Amino acid sequence: MKIIPYIIYLYLIAFHYTILSEIVDIYQITFDLAAVIVGLIAMYRSESVALWFALAAAVVAGSRNPELIPWEILLLGGTAVVVNQVSLRVNLESIASRLFIIGGLVFVHVLAVDLLVSRADVLFSIYRHILPTVLYSLVVLWILFLIIDKKLTWPKIKSLF
Repeated sequence: MKIIPYIIYLYLIAFHYTILSEIVDIYQITFDLAAVIVGLIAMYRSESVALWFALAAAVVAGSRNPELIPWEILLLGGTAVVVNQVSLRVNLESIASRLFIIGGLVFVHVLAVDLLVSRADVLFSIYRHILPTVLYSLVVLWILFLIIDKKLTWPKIKSLF
C-alpha cells in the first residue's frame, strides 16, 4: 500500500477547508469534500484502509472546530465502514449506484454535523442547507464519474461547440 496518495488527499481536505471552500461555496451551500473522499476510498479500497483514512480525515476535517473531532471520527469512521460493506454487495458499474452510496454518506455526515453544531429547526435546515449541499456534491461527483468512465471527453465537449 502506498501512503503518499492518502497524504495528498489529507492535504487536499485541509486546503479545501482553509482556502478553497470560500471560493467554491455558493451562499451557504458547501461541497463536503471530506465525506466524498472518504466515501470514494471506502468504495474502492479495503475496510482497514478506509477506516484509518476516515479517522485521519476526521481529524483534519474536525480541526475547524476541535470540539467536534470525536464526533467527526465517529461519523466518518462509521460511515466509511458502512459504505465499504455496502459497496461489496452492490454492483458499482452504474454511475447511479455510486452516486446513491456517496449521496447517502454526504447526507448523513452533513445532517449529523448540522445537528451537533446548531439545534435550530431541523426541517428548515434540511431544506435550506443539507439537501442543497448533497445535490451540489452529487453534481460535482457526477461530472467526475463521467470523466473517469470516459463518457465525458475533450473531443465530445469540443464537438458540442
